[in-house]
Amino acid sequence: MKSLSAIRVFQIPGRTLNDQVFIMRLSLLLLAVVTTPVAAHYIPVESTPVTVDASMVMTWRSASLIDDYDFWQIPGTQMGGHAWPAQKGFSLDEMNLNLGYRIDENFFSVIKLGSHAGGHEDHGGIELEHAYLGWVCCDDTGPWVAELGKMSARFSPGVAMHAADRWFSEAPLAVDVFFGRHFHDQGIRLWWHETAGVSAGAELWRGDAFPATHSENGGAWDVFARYAWQGGRLSLEFGGWFYSASADARADHRYGGGHQHVPVAPPGQTAALFPDVRYTGDTYIVGLHGKLGYRLHRDWLVTVETEWMRAEMDGAVHDGINRQAQLDATQQAGWVQSALNWRRQSVAVRWEQLSTDNALVGAAAPQLGVQSGLDNPQGHTPKRMTAAWSWQWRDGVTVRAEAIRDESLLTTEQRWTLGVVWKQRLLPQGASMHHGH
Repeated sequence: MKSLSAIRVFQIPGRTLNDQVFIMRLSLLLLAVVTTPVAAHYIPVESTPVTVDASMVMTWRSASLIDDYDFWQIPGTQMGGHAWPAQKGFSLDEMNLNLGYRIDENFFSVIKLGSHAGGHEDHGGIELEHAYLGWVCCDDTGPWVAELGKMSARFSPGVAMHAADRWFSEAPLAVDVFFGRHFHDQGIRLWWHETAGVSAGAELWRGDAFPATHSENGGAWDVFARYAWQGGRLSLEFGGWFYSASADARADHRYGGGHQHVPVAPPGQTAALFPDVRYTGDTYIVGLHGKLGYRLHRDWLVTVETEWMRAEMDGAVHDGINRQAQLDATQQAGWVQSALNWRRQSVAVRWEQLSTDNALVGAAAPQLGVQSGLDNPQGHTPKRMTAAWSWQWRDGVTVRAEAIRDESLLTTEQRWTLGVVWKQRLLPQGASMHHGH
């Protein structure tokens, strides 16, 4: 085994936050501002065996986060999945159509079609996001539930939510960086389902969803637990989770990895060439989340939500000409958001921050650090602040406007948004749509 003196060590600087200080800040903000109750996991019941839900989010943005012929890479991170940058103009952010069917006393099934905005050339076609079979014991909705098929993860509230469920049109930076925004994978889930306020379970995944890969040594699993309580005026929820993923030659399929999405620039302009640097190794992510809501009056509700994630990567980055470097990285991110609801209107604010501490070891470390995005020579701390106003114009139809100050890149960008959210239960008519993704 080589000694340290025989290996060239390349330490990528990054302005890191002390773990205890970071958690303390989130905790203090959680106590200072008081979210909507968590969207419950939906199980079709025998009294309403067939349900059909639909949602659609359309947003106009005043500016793009990056140029048309560039790619989005937050300094100090290696991104992937479906984490596309905000673009100027009109966008169909997402569309969902969900069918739930109660087969009998113990079995149910769910099928969901979805479409999401997919970059400059709009690769957001309609996909089968959910197709799974569920088993329930020993009541209509539990407490024991097992589910098998293609589905979304339940371990993190932030990962499970879509644009139609959030106060804000854009996903949190932590979800974009650590999970590629949308998590849909084939797997199995066994859990104790929302009984006496307690939910706890485990999920085993094939590895189709970022940051894992579906390969011989790939795949992922997680465990989670949370508790929810509802009083007269006060509601609260808190929980934690652990996620483990393995990857073989994981690519950023937004721009490379056999799915080349780099556009061809017109004469006089240059399109950025995407360096296809892969990652092989393990990723471990731990998360904590909390929610608190207080009804001040019949028409007034104050809410707050926070989630914090810490990721560790232990593996190697490499490219197509056999260059490689060992990677030991610790990254953490989180957000706090609060909202004030009055009748059909609400105002909400969200603050986000990300920090990275990456170390690459090997002769090719300087080059691969830059090309992979893990290099952060200026010690940049990505941040973003969003303020939103929402008005429920009609039952199922909400108008939303936002002001965003984005410091996720080295330059600060500001943009405005104006959008419409439609979310409704189609069958049975007149029923409320209360489940999440």
